[in-house]
Amino acid sequence: MTIDLPSLLSFERKIENSDALMFSGNWAEQDKEGWRAIKIIPRLNRSTQSAYGISDDKKNQPNPVASSNDDANLPLEHDTLKVSFTLRLIGNLGLPFACNSPEFETAIKQKVDEFKQTDMLDELAKRYAYNIANGRFLWRNRVGAKNITIKVTIDRQDSEDAEVLSFNAYDYSLNNFDNADEKINRLASAIKEGLASETFIFISVEAFVELGNGQRVFPSQEMNMGEKRKVLFKIHDQAAMHNVKVGNALRTVDDWYPDAQFPIAAEPFGAVTQRGQAYRKSKTDLYTLMQAWVNDTELEDEQKAYVVANLIRGGVFSKGGD
Repeated sequence: MTIDLPSLLSFERKIENSDALMFSGNWAEQDKEGWRAIKIIPRLNRSTQSAYGISDDKKNQPNPVASSNDDANLPLEHDTLKVSFTLRLIGNLGLPFACNSPEFETAIKQKVDEFKQTDMLDELAKRYAYNIANGRFLWRNRVGAKNITIKVTIDRQDSEDAEVLSFNAYDYSLNNFDNADEKINRLASAIKEGLASETFIFISVEAFVELGNGQRVFPSQEMNMGEKRKVLFKIHDQAAMHNVKVGNALRTVDDWYPDAQFPIAAEPFGAVTQRGQAYRKSKTDLYTLMQAWVNDTELEDEQKAYVVANLIRGGVFSKGGD
């Protein structure tokens, strides 16, 4: 009997990260107190017309719409951005949060349990660790920085002593996951421990980015539908990055799609909106591979890892109507 995708199927997120707060300070004072919350400030500027299709008689006129935008900068006396967030690793990987097909639930849990016993879970954990160590979650704030240090604190439920690791972000590539060292392996081991068991793992991350005095920083930008004004994300007036944006960077582990040139975030269709591409449109998408897997079709280990990465991502994966 063929096991079909359920009409009700969802998985809870297994790497649950917070929003990331942004602070300013100086590179030489990373271990000191007093890092200052970065504020969002308005910029009231006169700007030119630059949109495609503007008529000739308006091209020399100021643009009345784009004159007010949010901005964020380091103060002139500070040269370093600090970005701080936390994440939890949640167990019971492979067990659906909601599923109206007992056959599918039994099959997918069995397949994931078997996957947990292979080296590919180690590989996935290593890739998540890489994306913390290389500062991928910094996005534009990573570009052109003189130095970047990532400090990671690992708290385990059954241990009173936290493990602290420090990474030079430039030691780890954004384009591959080949340079795993002892520190990467230790962080990966904690991530795997959280994903593969019911043990609670809590990780704090602090990134120190030496940009230069007074340099601009880049919080998340809010979706401001119907308005042309740029609105930046803030929490209690402090510049911040969305947890979704940070999480997207952490799950950029998929370089197993056809003709892969760079890693992309684990997504059901491999969508990368800023490139206008879906790299897993058919046959290699999540739904096709997941249904094949539960029906005992032999998959490559890398495609099993892709399916599991999507289960870690979480979401509603129900089969829709015809």
